[in-house]
Amino acid sequence: MKSSSPRSPLVSLVLTLSVSLAACGVRGTSTQNIEQAQREVQLATALYMEEGRVAEAIEHLREAIELDPESYDAFTVLGTIHLGQGDVSAAEGDFRRAIDLMVEQHAAGHDIATARNYLGATLMAQSRFEEALEPITLAANDELFQTPHVAWGNLGLCYLELRRYPEAIAALVRSIELGPRFCTGYYWLGRAYFETEQLEDAEIALVRSVEVDPSCSTSPRLQNAWRLRGEVRAQLGYRDDALADFERCVELGPNSPDGRACQRQLDATP
Repeated sequence: MKSSSPRSPLVSLVLTLSVSLAACGVRGTSTQNIEQAQREVQLATALYMEEGRVAEAIEHLREAIELDPESYDAFTVLGTIHLGQGDVSAAEGDFRRAIDLMVEQHAAGHDIATARNYLGATLMAQSRFEEALEPITLAANDELFQTPHVAWGNLGLCYLELRRYPEAIAALVRSIELGPRFCTGYYWLGRAYFETEQLEDAEIALVRSVEVDPSCSTSPRLQNAWRLRGEVRAQLGYRDDALADFERCVELGPNSPDGRACQRQLDATP
């Protein structure tokens, strides 16, 4: 769940963020300040997403919050940046504040679902999986959420980490139904099947995890999928296929934990 890159899979969810340009509910801030705050949020989002200028983006978001302390958009984007920088404590506070403001202003739909999913991801990054279930479940079941497959994937991962495997499998199947090109969702599903010794199903899911989208097969983030698929195929007796997977795993990064584990598998094979 950690990343330092504004283009990481988790942080790139901000691309779906709808910066609402309407003031909802009763606001104590002047219209002029609200509009200026909205411009600051838009500028901060562009600086972060398009140029990776983190410090400047945060500065503009703090200016937005000073202009309009009730700007839930500002807190949501700020939380996203903090999460991307690994400051999970600050991110959690930002997302909780954003959600509180949305509830107070009777906001609904995509914005609040986005913040809830982010909050859940932040709790997951702290291994607080039980706590993460509530906000992620709310996000996953929000009919107005534009990327529900991501929330269902996070929900499945929560259950997977809690070793609640039937619930994990159900959530992850739902995730890939909604997002049929969600590579990571297939990987997590493969893990769930592997943990429950459903090796044939695990192999099918892991094949899809690296083939369902062209970007999946070359992504270092899915190095663990190649490793796990190699381990599954080794247990199934598919020696040559397993070795090919371990070789591909090493190619994606020989010095990572997964890369070193795959190399050990290759070294141990006569």
